[in-house]
Amino acid sequence: MVETRFARVAGAILPATAFILPPLAVFAPLGEAPLLAAAAFALLATDCRRAIFSLGALRPLVALLAALGLWATASAAWSILPQHSFLEGLRFLLISAGGLTVLSAGLGAQPAERRRILLALTAGLVLAIALLAFERFANMPLTRLWLGFRPDQYIALARFDRGVTVLLLGFWIAFAADPQPWRRILLTAAVLAMIAAMASQTALLAALMSALAYVLAQIAPRSLAGAMIAAVLILGISIPLATPSYDTVVALHQQAPWIKASGIHRLLIWRFGADRVAERPFLGWGMDASREMPGGKSDFNEMLPALHYGDRAEAMPLHPHDAALQWQMELGVPGLALGLGIVGWTLWQIGWRAALSRDGRAAALALAAAAFTVGLLSFGIWQAWWLSTLWLVSALYVALGGPAAWERSS
Repeated sequence: MVETRFARVAGAILPATAFILPPLAVFAPLGEAPLLAAAAFALLATDCRRAIFSLGALRPLVALLAALGLWATASAAWSILPQHSFLEGLRFLLISAGGLTVLSAGLGAQPAERRRILLALTAGLVLAIALLAFERFANMPLTRLWLGFRPDQYIALARFDRGVTVLLLGFWIAFAADPQPWRRILLTAAVLAMIAAMASQTALLAALMSALAYVLAQIAPRSLAGAMIAAVLILGISIPLATPSYDTVVALHQQAPWIKASGIHRLLIWRFGADRVAERPFLGWGMDASREMPGGKSDFNEMLPALHYGDRAEAMPLHPHDAALQWQMELGVPGLALGLGIVGWTLWQIGWRAALSRDGRAAALALAAAAFTVGLLSFGIWQAWWLSTLWLVSALYVALGGPAAWERSS
């Protein structure tokens, strides 16, 4: 009787997580980290065997994550922020442990649970779309109430970039699992319309890249997976060398005023980060040390008088807005190698080892393309909410694919 009750509770954890994930990101995206922790703890408490049963299939990933976390923690020995780097390394290991727990549990999801996860995720996506539409077209009443803002106070749409990003990632999971074409079409139209309405440039680009990946993967999925691995490796290794000089970026800003100011600022940040990589190429500056990089609080307008940016533009605002550059700058060559190893292993699983249907593989590659696009252009790679979102999305995808998704294809 007790076992049955615990089994019921365990079987409700992933569906509940799937429902909460999208709308939570709209108003409180930082809550994705506590959501991951709560889901992992609940799964361990109610069905520990299931939560660790599939870890054997994840041994390479476990090893790569452990090595990256231990190297990040060890970087406290040479970091410019030793205590912070040590604690952030430990936090990365804890988040990874929670993520692996949820991912392992997802691999053991049963058919009835999968149906509940799909229904819950679809409902969560619809709710998130409704909330975003309400805020976008009704002058953000809920956000103003939460923040205590007056109706005439300005709130940038960028505030919802995280929510839009999670909406896109969650969409690909539901799209892959839903057998009904008409629901797929409606959900696709609603998500694309919402992303366009929120005007998030990174999310729009991620949507475009993921759609392109989905189409190409229908034709040659393994070739696309190989191309994505090669692209990530080339970008990761070459970005410090390929980033344009300050003078080139200033000239681009003057000659192409149609490029968004945030894009120009991003290029300048990458140039600044690339210069810091050159100063400490092997060991890096320490885990999450970007926030206190020497010279990072300088204003590019003062550093580059010809820039005329129009607003304050810090040289390094917390992180470089590129995962590969952040790995290099903070953890040096070993950190970059381990980070790229995790990405490469994931794409290898999707492209070759996972026993997925052609459409399922295409959707998985589209999901990966969306996540990589955002990771290489936007959020800090160590941000707890972003890491937690990636873990939760991965767990929900494999849960809907079932255990066979990680067995070797015949």
